[in-house]
Amino acid sequence: MDHQSWVGKQLRAGIRWIDSLIRKSEHSYEYCDDPDCVLRIQLMPSPHAATFGDRVIQKGDPVLAVHVWNERMPPIPSSGADLRWAINIRRQTQHSFRLLAKLMQEDRIYTPVKAIYGASVLFSSTDHTGGTRMMQSFGFTILPYHSPLGKFGEFWENLFSWWLMYAYNTASMDSRKFWQLERTEIWMDSDEFIRRYGKDA
Repeated sequence: MDHQSWVGKQLRAGIRWIDSLIRKSEHSYEYCDDPDCVLRIQLMPSPHAATFGDRVIQKGDPVLAVHVWNERMPPIPSSGADLRWAINIRRQTQHSFRLLAKLMQEDRIYTPVKAIYGASVLFSSTDHTGGTRMMQSFGFTILPYHSPLGKFGEFWENLFSWWLMYAYNTASMDSRKFWQLERTEIWMDSDEFIRRYGKDA
């Protein structure tokens, strides 16, 4: 292994270690052991008020945040994202939602949850990644991101997202430039989520 490869390996290991510390501090956790599950979740109070459709979420309402399980995400081929890769991502994401809806129906701890929520650079309103169309087809509403620290906080969050791409899926950096990263939020009412992905869907 040459020096450059060794440095890259150590850097990726360091980023993954920081990522694990952040997950622990946020109490983000895996909700199943299904090998096709690509999401983690976090029970949390809504970070701010949100309105989507006829639903109004107040700041502090219980929501269930979904996070990408980076270690499980299929790597983008070196030749770039292709149809096979996109279909696989869609299948695994939908499967993960069904597993989550099943859990929400079976475990009373999730009964108070008002909405499913997520924040990411993967669902840009400019849609240069294609993630927005997929999440909308799953029934989510895309809203602007609200950082508690404003643009300053969003810059550092985007930088860490950029590091995560380097650590877990380097090829994804080819289709996303750092200055193009745009954080957005996804929202869906919990009852609607169960209707779409629950046992009786």
